[in-house]
Amino acid sequence: MNSQHAIAKKVKIPLKSRLLPYYDTVELVQNTSEYNFFTPTPSKVITRNNYVNNPFPGTDKRRIVGLGFEFTKQFIRDDSGNSINSQQIINAVKDAGVTFTADQNNQQMLSTTIEEHSNFSGTLFKVSRAAAHVDEADATSIRKVAVLKPAGFIKLPEPWDVAKSQSIDLKINLVDSSNLPTSQNWTDSTQGKLYLRAILYLAEIDA
Repeated sequence: MNSQHAIAKKVKIPLKSRLLPYYDTVELVQNTSEYNFFTPTPSKVITRNNYVNNPFPGTDKRRIVGLGFEFTKQFIRDDSGNSINSQQIINAVKDAGVTFTADQNNQQMLSTTIEEHSNFSGTLFKVSRAAAHVDEADATSIRKVAVLKPAGFIKLPEPWDVAKSQSIDLKINLVDSSNLPTSQNWTDSTQGKLYLRAILYLAEIDA
């Protein structure tokens, strides 16, 4: 095996290393199950990603020590008229499979589910009764809002070293994406589109 591309398991994080988060964001849409993060050609939209290419630039070796997934939204408001059901959306995403490989899928580093790398279980659901509406039917309706939690730093049980010229491939697969709203559903509901962010925590180590 070429030592330049070797991945070392069960490695420690040197105290002097620089711990940096790298993130990439994709839009989740109905009936699309597979999504790739950290592609070789980023969109260069700074609010959606902060990496410039894959492999990552620079001369330092990187140790991947954490991985997290989170929605970019803080709230999801149920809207039956636009097929938005917060519980169904969260359930569809938290059960997604995650595969993390290096060098064009030649070496698998991780195979798990998003639930292990997110805080969807911490979602709060607030229910309120609509009031002061002209229509009496609206005045007695119940509205539910999901309050979403950020992933935070979720440490990998076994960090991996990635060489300066080594490419990575992070992919998720949803079991059933039919419960996700369409982009137009979100627009019509005036809530903005649904994005999922993947966050890699890399310790940069002097070569």
